[in-house]
Amino acid sequence: MPRFAVAFMTPSTSGQLIHRIIEGENRDSALKDFFNESASEFYSNDEQGFYYFKEDFFDESTPGGSIIEV
Repeated sequence: MPRFAVAFMTPSTSGQLIHRIIEGENRDSALKDFFNESASEFYSNDEQGFYYFKEDFFDESTPGGSIIEV
């Protein structure tokens, strides 16, 4: 199964960086697992929260995260 390195800057005042290696079938499933395990506390823990997470994660002006296959 492919592995992905995911890094995310939390949208809190402390701006903590969370970095994990996640296994997943594809990039979207790895990102969903990362959200469920590490980022859902900053968003509502549902599909709408995941939508906003991805929107922040891939924001072109100030992206909140990065994902690469390793």
